[in-house]
Amino acid sequence: MKLDVRTGALALTTAMFFLAMAPPALAKDDQRCSYRTVAGTFGYAATGVRTGVGPVASAGTVTFAEDGNMEGQQTTSFNGLIVSETYSGTYSVSHDCRGSFTVVVTSSNPALNRTTTVDVVWEDDSNAAHAVFTSPQTVITVDARRLFRRLD
Repeated sequence: MKLDVRTGALALTTAMFFLAMAPPALAKDDQRCSYRTVAGTFGYAATGVRTGVGPVASAGTVTFAEDGNMEGQQTTSFNGLIVSETYSGTYSVSHDCRGSFTVVVTSSNPALNRTTTVDVVWEDDSNAAHAVFTSPQTVITVDARRLFRRLD
């Protein structure tokens, strides 16, 4: 099969057009997390065990602000005892999308008020997160998704 110059030029022009129209690939530095990229409200489910209590499960929302503050609310089951809780605190995020936070939890059952520490990793362009509680005597994991799209 013989290609003529016009067919080759047309193919090259077409390929260059589509390459020019393709979105630019992100540089490695543009794929990092920051307070700005993780800011927003997430819905989550948490499950696990607290030593001396038994199974624990929660569902709630958490809002990360760009200034490093956070707050949320959840319904929690402590081995079948259902409570409503609110919390607030501060968080950190590093460029590799790992972070941590410490919150003070206020429960509808004051005996359950506590301070909790958590390590977290954001994924999917900061639209999802996975976490593990790092408080003593606690084995709880969390899966979260952003509730509303970021407006970049």
